[in-house]
Amino acid sequence: MTSILKVSSIQDPTNSNTALTIGTNGLIQPKQVAFQVTGTDLDQSISASTDTTIQFDASPALDTGGYWDAGNHRYTPQVAGWYFFSGLIRMRLNNINSVLQLVTSKNGTVNGSDALRLQFQFDADRLNNGAYPLPSGMFHLNGSTDYVEVFVNTEEAATASDTANTVSLFSGFLVHAT
Repeated sequence: MTSILKVSSIQDPTNSNTALTIGTNGLIQPKQVAFQVTGTDLDQSISASTDTTIQFDASPALDTGGYWDAGNHRYTPQVAGWYFFSGLIRMRLNNINSVLQLVTSKNGTVNGSDALRLQFQFDADRLNNGAYPLPSGMFHLNGSTDYVEVFVNTEEAATASDTANTVSLFSGFLVHAT
């Protein structure tokens, strides 16, 4: 026996919030926790050999839950679960560098299991101006106090999110709620 259930939206029983809709094209459109922020022409100074929090534009391009903190440049979602993060940072390296470290950090950690770390390193000065990918990966966040932010560290002074056509960006989304 086959049954057909015709609905256009599904709501939670407690306060009738729409949890997902089914579009006219038949695709399920869930409400998803996601964000993306950019850094456009910010010219943020980065001191040599210092873990520096990357600043992003005050208004996110996307922030479905309103969890982006523009003052602290961090994401603190209020839904517990596993989140995937990625992005890139536009860097103007004032001098050619041999080391550039980028960190996607949980709760301010720059080393250890709560830090996704990507390091570009050469035996001589070879790193120059460009857009560098952030380390991608997942963190479990508790849905109340855990936050994620981005750090950069270079061996010499540099500038993040300069005036080039490529903008810096940082994004993430909920993969699995817990």
